[in-house]
Amino acid sequence: MSAFKVQVALEEVDFLWDQREVFQFRDFWNSNYTLLEISKKFKRKQIEVAALILDQVDKFKISKRKMGLGEIGDKSIRNKKKKEIPPYVYIALEEVNFIWNEDDIEQFKALWMKQLSLEDISNKLRRHQIEIATLILDQFGLEYMLDCLIDTKKRVA
Repeated sequence: MSAFKVQVALEEVDFLWDQREVFQFRDFWNSNYTLLEISKKFKRKQIEVAALILDQVDKFKISKRKMGLGEIGDKSIRNKKKKEIPPYVYIALEEVNFIWNEDDIEQFKALWMKQLSLEDISNKLRRHQIEIATLILDQFGLEYMLDCLIDTKKRVA
C-alpha cells in the first residue's frame, strides 16, 4: 500500500464570514475600496478578503471594476477577529475542494510552466477554476498571482 502526502491549500485561511460582513463587503467593493482598505476595515488578512472576492465573483454578486483590486499591501495584516462563530455565518467557497495530492500539484506545475490559461489548466485537471486559483495563491502567494493575472493576458480565465 502506497501512502501519499496530502496538502490542503490555504488551510490557515479563515473562510467564515458573518452574513452582515458579506453585505458590508459588497458595499465597500462597489464604493471602490481597495483590497488593502477592505482588509483593514475587517481586520482580516488580504488573502481572506481575496477568497471572499473569488467567491462573490463566482456567484455573480460583485462585478469587475476598472481599478481592479486597487492597492495591495506588502505587510501582513493579522486576522484580529475573535474565533467565535457569528450568529449568521457565511462560509466563503464552501463547495470548493481544497485537497490536493502531490501528483496533482506536480501536474498543475507542469501545466503552469507550459503557460496554459487558468481555464485550460482547470479543464485538464478537471477542477473548478477557483480551486486552481487557490492553489496558485497557496503555492506562489497573493502578489505573484495578482501580478500574473494583471500582466499576462494568456492566463486570465
